[in-house]
Amino acid sequence: MGRVFSPETGALGVVAHDCLGRTPVNTELTSARAERLSRADAARWHMGTPNNPMVIGALLLFDQRLTLGGLQDLVHERLVSHRRFRQHVVEPAHPFGRPAWRDDSGFDLREHVRQLTSPTPVDDAALVDLTSERINAPLPLGRSPWTFELIDRAPTGSALLVRIHHCVADGRALVSLLGQLADESPDPGPGEDGFPHRPSPKPAPWRRFFGQLGGLFRFLTPRDPPGLLRRPLDGRKQTAWSEPIPLDSIKSIARARGHHLSDVLLAAVAGALNRYERQHGQIPRSVRALLPVAGPSEAAADALGNHYASVFVRLPVALADPQARLEAIARDMALLRSGGPSRIASGLIGLVGGVAPAIEHWAVRWGARRASLVVSSLAGPPMPLHIARQPLGGIVIWAPAPASIGLSLTCFGYAGMLRLGLLADAAVIDRPNELVAEFQTALDELGRDPTASGG
Repeated sequence: MGRVFSPETGALGVVAHDCLGRTPVNTELTSARAERLSRADAARWHMGTPNNPMVIGALLLFDQRLTLGGLQDLVHERLVSHRRFRQHVVEPAHPFGRPAWRDDSGFDLREHVRQLTSPTPVDDAALVDLTSERINAPLPLGRSPWTFELIDRAPTGSALLVRIHHCVADGRALVSLLGQLADESPDPGPGEDGFPHRPSPKPAPWRRFFGQLGGLFRFLTPRDPPGLLRRPLDGRKQTAWSEPIPLDSIKSIARARGHHLSDVLLAAVAGALNRYERQHGQIPRSVRALLPVAGPSEAAADALGNHYASVFVRLPVALADPQARLEAIARDMALLRSGGPSRIASGLIGLVGGVAPAIEHWAVRWGARRASLVVSSLAGPPMPLHIARQPLGGIVIWAPAPASIGLSLTCFGYAGMLRLGLLADAAVIDRPNELVAEFQTALDELGRDPTASGG
């Protein structure tokens, strides 16, 4: 038997199949059988803290209005068929067990897909404030950890705020899930829209050995020095995002400088931090960033769960010259592309995901002290999409940061444009829009004549 969502009541009713004869979208919801989280998913479940919940955010922007009923029907048809969207996490009875997925017997789609009401449609400034407010709202522990919140956007558009706990899916899987909402079948596009999704295939043995050795040293390095980004967190998150930036313009910078697109993006982040810190009376300090990279997994690109590991990349923020910053990052990224650091990181994630939660928390805190921010990059569909027959104008992604890290920057490419999404603890970055603006300025600096310097 199966169950389907009733738009009239919001409840799940028992049926053998739906009216189109498709496979039931929800079977055996009341089953008591529990499935343990994978080691990687368990690690993400326990990475969160009260000041830093591990929740991925996405904002979908539309110029035309979506309806709540149409959105609920679409989510029910396309996403609720995934069991994870009808399950919640329960902790083990003994201290050395892994948490488990349990079917939500009282699943109600209305608790997950809802309208955020306001007296009038929100303008762009109010949308920033509203997303900052909602990104701080905790996901309920007793239900499946995800929400879709629909916002009326001035003058006649909509915004859809999506929040999903990291244990359900990593960023790549989230992008695939959002693509499943589209009227089209999205082409994932080339992987060079951001950081390398996978290590270079089969590097030479000597290169692989030194890559793994270098990756091990990265995990044993001292913690990042105190500074603007290493302040104690107060738990209040703020969001910001850039205007769309043509991807071709960033790729042309990479070609002119003879480097990868990912090198240019990281150099722009380092340049933005350099400028932001100087303007706020700080002496720029070079720091390490956690960079999520797909690990050596055979999982499909649209598989739920987590199939990546985070590696350390040094951002030479203290260097004043943009070209010098780019060259330093390119050298560091060359080691990353050997695959050694990501293989070690994947192994460590699997290790901590199988131990007691208290040990996991200690390991996460230990690693987080060795970085000052998270920098992510995701490649979205290269062509514009429609959702519920409305054109999807833009997408912003916010990746979370673990433990004591208070800043996360996410580059997302969609339909030939790139947007930077910023998620920051207010105690670390109190003016997030300024840092986003400095990212664009840093890109402009890199786009000038390669012989020119500035800072």
